[in-house]
Amino acid sequence: MTCNLCKVEDSEPLFSGHDRLLGGAEVFQLVRCRRCGLIYLNPRPTLEEIGRYYPAEYEPFTRQGLTRTWYGRLTYRVAIAKRCRIAAQRQRPGRLLDVGCGDGDFLLAMQQRGWEVYGVDISPVAVAIARQKGLDVFHGQLSEAGFAEESFDLVTMWDVLEHLHDPGAELARIARLLRPGGRLVATFPNAHSLDFRLFGPVWTGLDSPRHLYVFVRPALLALFRNAGLEVISARCVTGGQRVSTWSLEWLIDDRLAGHRLNPVLKRMIYSRAWYWGWRPFYFLIDLLGWGSSITYTCRRARGEA
Repeated sequence: MTCNLCKVEDSEPLFSGHDRLLGGAEVFQLVRCRRCGLIYLNPRPTLEEIGRYYPAEYEPFTRQGLTRTWYGRLTYRVAIAKRCRIAAQRQRPGRLLDVGCGDGDFLLAMQQRGWEVYGVDISPVAVAIARQKGLDVFHGQLSEAGFAEESFDLVTMWDVLEHLHDPGAELARIARLLRPGGRLVATFPNAHSLDFRLFGPVWTGLDSPRHLYVFVRPALLALFRNAGLEVISARCVTGGQRVSTWSLEWLIDDRLAGHRLNPVLKRMIYSRAWYWGWRPFYFLIDLLGWGSSITYTCRRARGEA
């Protein structure tokens, strides 16, 4: 594979590992571009092959694991409301497209806030669930959806950009879909996070082979600029503590596989006492921009048609 930004293959090995979510013996290699620092999977599954790494039970499609308990349902609703506040900040309700919309809960919440909502997702299971909720969701790639240029006031991508085979082309496509004054809000793993430094190859933000890219800041800003987008803000505001806990779980599995302490430690890190005890620390980490997830807000660059 070539670097999505530099368009050349001039990379060095970074990490190798297997699919920690679904298991299997396959080993995947992450490399870093020597020119711009962009981290990417090389080699990687093709568009035709990648679907087998997203089974019907893949949790982000249905969120079932997040809503098994009353506490899980409460925190999930709070997370959706937070996304709505971030996405709609300083914008009046208009036309919204959510790329990688999953089961449509975010779209439904935005619709209830007065937005005209549309979604795109590659999962037939997630699309079926979203349509059952009465939402207008296209099954397939954004490039196949046929939306008119300058037809949206807001485009959102929650943990999607890192999954795309050609993020640069997708960003350019989104820039063309935005109306003058329209915005893109995108969240993805933060390559400059404390978690990446601490956990390295077991950081959940890598998630091989589904995460095809890890975006370092200089390369990311260049991708936005080449796509015709201007960055308005970059903040760590969603999901950091949850992602960090997943990384801890993977570290425990690596170091204590089969050990009697393994299940004990996992129960501890997923307890409410652990969550609230560490909450001030993660609040500070997010404030400093070192959170495991980062959210960029962009607008179409002035003069872009």
